Amino acid sequence: MIFFGHVGPTTLILKAYDKVTQKENRQVIDYRFVAIGSILPDLIDKPIGGFFFRNEFHNSRLFGHTLLFSGILLVIGLFLMIKNKNRSNKIFLLGICSLIHQGLDSMWLYPATFYWPFLGWKFPTRPEGKWLMEGFKRLLSEPSYFIAEIVGAIIVIFFVVRLIKNKKVKEFLKTGIL
Repeated sequence: MIFFGHVGPTTLILKAYDKVTQKENRQVIDYRFVAIGSILPDLIDKPIGGFFFRNEFHNSRLFGHTLLFSGILLVIGLFLMIKNKNRSNKIFLLGICSLIHQGLDSMWLYPATFYWPFLGWKFPTRPEGKWLMEGFKRLLSEPSYFIAEIVGAIIVIFFVVRLIKNKKVKEFLKTGIL
């Protein structure tokens, strides 16, 4: 998945959670952080493994795609929630969304990366020398890629249209309320 295949489903999952657990005294979810968290592993790993240290790693799924990464965000977020007696924390939210990203990427199929460093310190290499071009090829040819992107785009478009219809775009940009 590239962009919408992460942002759309993650937003929908969190929105469903938001609806099911709707309570008066609970803080609202900041969907700006949901969008960032849903692509955070790629924002970290693609530049590191795909550009800056490409010859070192030969992999664009590195630190951000590990269970350790999401776990650290979740623990820090939980600590801050307890310390501040706050039910909502943006770092915790980033951890949740990063974990969803890893699930959407089926990272359990890549245990040496997902469980890094517990199965070894070296990241496995992937034969993806031209990962950007290969990603676009897959987007055009593999149903698992283009269907996920189309569904994700439909979800994002739905929420954007709803914000526009309800004249809540400015509120969303200021508060993250969807």
